[in-house]
Amino acid sequence: MANPGTTVAGITLVALVGVGALAWKAADTAPKDRKADVTSSTAPVASPGSSQAPVQEPPPAAIPANSGSGKRVVYSVGQSRVWLIDTVNGKEEALRTYPVVAGSVLTPPDEYRVKGKTVGPQRGGDGLRIENTVAIGSFNGMTLGFSATDTPLDQVAAGSVPPSSPSATTTRRPTGRATATKSPTATARPKNAGVRETPADGKALFEFVDIGTLVVVVP
Repeated sequence: MANPGTTVAGITLVALVGVGALAWKAADTAPKDRKADVTSSTAPVASPGSSQAPVQEPPPAAIPANSGSGKRVVYSVGQSRVWLIDTVNGKEEALRTYPVVAGSVLTPPDEYRVKGKTVGPQRGGDGLRIENTVAIGSFNGMTLGFSATDTPLDQVAAGSVPPSSPSATTTRRPTGRATATKSPTATARPKNAGVRETPADGKALFEFVDIGTLVVVVP
């Protein structure tokens, strides 16, 4: 007859081994998931076994020299780029920087202050649908400022005429019937001083500035 004490001990040992195996299995999966969450990155990573090196993001464009201090917007006409700058923990930082497309009339380099903000949407002087407009002044009767557009910026830079803009003039033949003929200036870029941004960048600028915020325009 088996010793009762030996039988109980054997059962206990088997139970402990089973619990230990379950605990090991849980520990083997949970920490890996948590680590993946902590170390996850949007940076491209090369596939295992691939000889292709990971794609590196270019470093952020440096804030132009002699562009003021404190909270401000800096716009470089030559670089076609905007910086949203503020002081964080006692250090000046560019919170966001992004490319833009200037109007057919360039903003003169100078220091400006935000004069007004308009959510929109509305129609810009270049015929584009714009929103989140930030006005900083005027020049030769045109509004200086920044606006977001859902038209791709490469199309804006190419000077494409928006569908809503007149691209033809109406003439009449001797028979009296009207006919549309292409205007020689149909593809000409309308005179406009607004700087165009993507919707995401335009929203960021609109929320960053208040009336009176400094805007420094550099060459």
